[in-house]
Amino acid sequence: MTPKMNNLVRERLLEAARTLLRSSSIYELSIAKIAAESGLARPTAYRYFSHPREVIRALADDTIAEIRDLIRDAEPLKKAPAYALSAVQVLTSDSAVNRQVILHSSVQAQEGQWIAQENTPESLFLGWGIQPDTALLSLTYFRGAMYSWAAGFFTDEQFAEETKRAIAMRETQ
Repeated sequence: MTPKMNNLVRERLLEAARTLLRSSSIYELSIAKIAAESGLARPTAYRYFSHPREVIRALADDTIAEIRDLIRDAEPLKKAPAYALSAVQVLTSDSAVNRQVILHSSVQAQEGQWIAQENTPESLFLGWGIQPDTALLSLTYFRGAMYSWAAGFFTDEQFAEETKRAIAMRETQ
């Protein structure tokens, strides 16, 4: 199979997982259900993902990649607020899926790391020339808003407003 075909099959499986997550719980997700929803054979699905947690990790990685793509051209000193605003945009674009992915990924983290370390806000900040400790208050506030949103305590709109507050904190620090 060509790399392009591999990507198409992977995307088809991930889209099937998203469809399932929009109408059910992450705990009901299985490779067999993903294969059935995608219209692919179960062995094909297992060639790409051996466990639902791998699917969730792939969804999380794709989400982070989408956020990074949105902020790629932002000026270094404006990347932190661009990151927060882009995260809101991307996460709320498919709330039913992303709420579950965030909560499950963080709870099921292996060794406390649910995303690749080069994608943590702290690592990103360092790459942009920003010392993470100078933004701890706003970063902590943003994370609190994100997890509150993921848990269903905030609407999409409230998450966006709280993110703006976090950005304002950074600007006044």
